[in-house]
Amino acid sequence: MYKKVLSLLFGFVLLFSSFGQAYASATYLISMNDNQTINISSTSINNGLRVLVEKDDQKYYYSLGSSTESLPLQLGTGKYDVKVLEKVNGNKYKVLSKKSLNLNKFDEKEAFLTSAQPVEWTKNGQEAKLAKDLTKDLVTDREKIEALYDYIVKNISYDFNKIKGLNDDYVPNNEDTLKTLSGICYDYASLFGAMLRSLEIPTKLVKGYKNDLSTYHAWNEVLIDENWVIIDTTYDSAFVNANRNVSMIKLNSDYNKVREY
Repeated sequence: MYKKVLSLLFGFVLLFSSFGQAYASATYLISMNDNQTINISSTSINNGLRVLVEKDDQKYYYSLGSSTESLPLQLGTGKYDVKVLEKVNGNKYKVLSKKSLNLNKFDEKEAFLTSAQPVEWTKNGQEAKLAKDLTKDLVTDREKIEALYDYIVKNISYDFNKIKGLNDDYVPNNEDTLKTLSGICYDYASLFGAMLRSLEIPTKLVKGYKNDLSTYHAWNEVLIDENWVIIDTTYDSAFVNANRNVSMIKLNSDYNKVREY
């Protein structure tokens, strides 16, 4: 029973190819912020917009669904090529705007404390307020991490119906997750990451595969005592709801990382 439930855990991946050559730079402003993020501003937003961020041989795709979007520069120092893409049909996209940016200094801790898609938060947001309230009497990072972990695995339920109508441009909304107290693995990992970052605890959202799951999955890596450790709130919530014991920190050998944010 548990294996069947866990095998249905769902992650999220964006795959596109065959880009066109149309180019119109006037609409979009692409810039680099001091906090190691890319800022994309636009006066025109419509359905089917994506952003491709390339560094060396790595490619990351993001949704562009608002007039201002912050995207992470999490791949270290060097040249980043950024393209705003518009869907033409099928898997064909045309380039609306492009720019190359150079990141000369990279701070890994800072990179995973910022608010950027898909881990977005604000100091006055619900996720930050709840994190502060849940940890107000705690001192160490480990205590705070455990408190937020306990809250999520005990209170957030996996939403199997959400997968059925999920669009390929889906981005987690932490306020919605807290309102409904439900979500998919992408939502779990985004909420946990946002809450921890709001407490100045570096946290990654990671996508890839777990050894006993057949679907693409999302989890977190959290910096504890200068070591990145794997925490999988989605996976553990199934065990907690079944009144089974589970260890918060996972084995690296059980996970295969594909992307990190």
